[in-house]
Amino acid sequence: MKRIWIVLICIMLFTAIPAAKADTDAEKLTDRCTFDFGTQKEAGNDLLRGRGAVVSLKADASFSLTWDEALADARLCLQWQDEPEEVRLLQYGADEALLSEETLPPYPETVLPLLPDARRAEIRNGTKNMRLLAAAVYGAGELPDPFHDWQEIPEHVDYLLISTHPDDDVLYLGSIVPTYGAERGYVGTILYVTNQNRTRKSEAENGAWAMGLRVRPVFFGMRDIFSGTTKARRTLFSYDELLQNTVRAYRRLKPLVVFAQDLNGEYGHWQHKRTAKAAREAFSLAADPEYDPESVGLYGTWQVQKLYLHLFRKNTILIDAHTPLAAFDGKDAYEVACDAFLKHQSQQRYHFRVRRDSGQYAFNRFGMAEGVVPVGEDVFDNIDETLFCGYVAPPTPEPTPSASPERTETPEPSAKPTPKPTPRPRPAKEPEPDPTPLYWVASITLLASTATGFAAYCWKKRQNEKHPPEDKES
Repeated sequence: MKRIWIVLICIMLFTAIPAAKADTDAEKLTDRCTFDFGTQKEAGNDLLRGRGAVVSLKADASFSLTWDEALADARLCLQWQDEPEEVRLLQYGADEALLSEETLPPYPETVLPLLPDARRAEIRNGTKNMRLLAAAVYGAGELPDPFHDWQEIPEHVDYLLISTHPDDDVLYLGSIVPTYGAERGYVGTILYVTNQNRTRKSEAENGAWAMGLRVRPVFFGMRDIFSGTTKARRTLFSYDELLQNTVRAYRRLKPLVVFAQDLNGEYGHWQHKRTAKAAREAFSLAADPEYDPESVGLYGTWQVQKLYLHLFRKNTILIDAHTPLAAFDGKDAYEVACDAFLKHQSQQRYHFRVRRDSGQYAFNRFGMAEGVVPVGEDVFDNIDETLFCGYVAPPTPEPTPSASPERTETPEPSAKPTPKPTPRPRPAKEPEPDPTPLYWVASITLLASTATGFAAYCWKKRQNEKHPPEDKES
């Protein structure tokens, strides 16, 4: 019987799986708060339970929530049918003293930090009727869809993806954000040209977040028209309007490198073609002070350094989609893009899927169509390092005191070549502590102890069989 137990212990030791990493999902704190939706109490309760209910807020109406004790790193998460206008968040302390008042940003999904000393929060609507789709309170950690704690757009970005439709950024440009954004630390965002559907906009944000994007994406809001007459295409999806919007986006976001779709529209989609054409034409127009003086006054001109087009056949580059990415626990860019495409639930019934390398629509095959610097081997090669986000100039060395103060002659300076700037190190993701080494040390120690005990047991049994003990007289 002892042998059986020893064998079972050994099997368990060698087949056990190391403990999973600590859960980083945000704790849901909604049940620790009391929501008051006024006369819409029933709809509010269903909304909090995720039953698809909607709370309608008329102009100047409000709702509130209270909690009895401090909630660490609490965030109030709200989802609206439309962008909120003049909606305010007021926070009060336990004595009902007003602690803060702020206007909500104009985004359908808003994440609002709750103050540590606050015990009540009130949402007051403005002059526009609003429809609330979801409300919840979460602590620190990863928020669930559709809530994302986006970073605001900085003064300029390292890269910009231009996607005609939500999901085009995954299907055709999906190797960029995981590889250069999440893994290598370049700062960028995604511009979606068409988004007239609230569901697809939310799917776009969920998919972009899954790819590792952290800077809030941009939406043009132009019409999505799969087909139509020439007149409809000219009026409902005007190329001139698209081109102007693209130039303004270049000037406002100031990207160093732009990635856009195939000039042939991948599978021939006419809106894809127009988007790619506008991205290429805007490359020079954004730097032209004569084009669109209004946006010149708002943002100034801007010269993009490189423009890469999907499947472009000159100056080609194949983004590595096979190397495991530390930012995604060893998944490669292809696996990350496939996971991100699943966030586009409304598109799963179609035949689209992410394709890499040799596929007809390989999501990692690009060519530099425009550039003011040499192409190089990497998409960011030959760009002045001081232009990148987060560039930190090397410290100026302290002057060395002269060891010979009596020196009077000054030698003429010799011509020295300007040293080549070293590439800017990319911020690396801090590796999480790996519990595996400690686990296996403990496992091996336990195994050695068990084996020693088993060997002692076998030796003693054999000795007893050779020299049975004599019965002692009572």
